[in-house]
Amino acid sequence: MASLLSLQEENQILQQELSRVEDLLAQSRAERDELAIKYNALSERLEQSLRLEPEEAAESRSLAQHNIELRRLLEEEQAAYKRKLQAYQEGQQRQAQLVQKLQAKVLQYKKKCGEVEQQLLEKATELEQERLTIQLDASGSQPEEESSNELENALIRLEEEQQRSSSLVQVNSMLREQLEQANVANAALSEDIR
Repeated sequence: MASLLSLQEENQILQQELSRVEDLLAQSRAERDELAIKYNALSERLEQSLRLEPEEAAESRSLAQHNIELRRLLEEEQAAYKRKLQAYQEGQQRQAQLVQKLQAKVLQYKKKCGEVEQQLLEKATELEQERLTIQLDASGSQPEEESSNELENALIRLEEEQQRSSSLVQVNSMLREQLEQANVANAALSEDIR
């Protein structure tokens, strides 16, 4: 349950990081719009200066080249922001899918553990009843050999249940390791995103 809470907290942190990146993208869009306005103003000035004297025409060409360079830089920066945002969103989506899978596994594991515990309790109760029945029968009319066979069978069943319980403990351990690996991958992804 604690690991689910930590995954949910991690998801909230990633949501906040996504909001921050989206804010940065909005800022870059505002800067792009501002540069576009400057570009348009410079373009108008360039057109006006081209109409003017030849000396001013050389200056206008240099302004136009500067304007073109600024536009190119703006487009490169915008493309870089878009790539970063897309990579972050894809990473967050993968992480959300991983969290959902882990939550489903944890719920499945809890259900299975509950069922196994219930079965173990039922088997223990059955074995105890059989043991009492065997003792009562042994003290009564049943031959001692039959009661020892029934007791031996009950012990065999008890051992089988213990082996099943042991295998479920191993499955539990494996699922915990997978959860830890997912947490490590989640942390690495978060670090990469940062």
